[in-house]
Amino acid sequence: MFLKSTKVNSAVERINTRVIYGTDSVISAEADLFFKAKKRVDSCMALSRPPLAISLPQIKKAFLDAKGRGVKLRYITEITADNLSYCKELLDIVDELKHLDGVKNNFMISEGEYLAPLIVGEKQLIASELVYSNVAQVVEQGQYIFDTLWSKATSAAEKIEEIE
Repeated sequence: MFLKSTKVNSAVERINTRVIYGTDSVISAEADLFFKAKKRVDSCMALSRPPLAISLPQIKKAFLDAKGRGVKLRYITEITADNLSYCKELLDIVDELKHLDGVKNNFMISEGEYLAPLIVGEKQLIASELVYSNVAQVVEQGQYIFDTLWSKATSAAEKIEEIE
């Protein structure tokens, strides 16, 4: 684990990359990302994740609070008949939702943090581990990957119409 302390507005900020363990800690870290974001949160999630964004109160509140503060929310997932109702609800919460076939990775990025919830097996609902980093190069690389996927993804409205 790389740790570096820097002086920021007379507070010490720890710059690090680490693994967070335990579902409660993972949910808390995800919510914290939204609460600390000032400009944007970009999420790329596997098709099993939209139900959690809607049904987990802490996560839904984090989305809504961030949106209420003017944080831009973009979300990429694979939209299917199975998660369609949750994706429709997400349309009311996020600023932009896009569809991308075959999304398997889970990660989210704000202007200063990168999180990657780790799912073990397809049946696990809530991640029990999460990779966290606020190292600038990690955040920038995650943003580059998100932007690349975003440019290849299609409109959620088109995919929803196709399914219906």
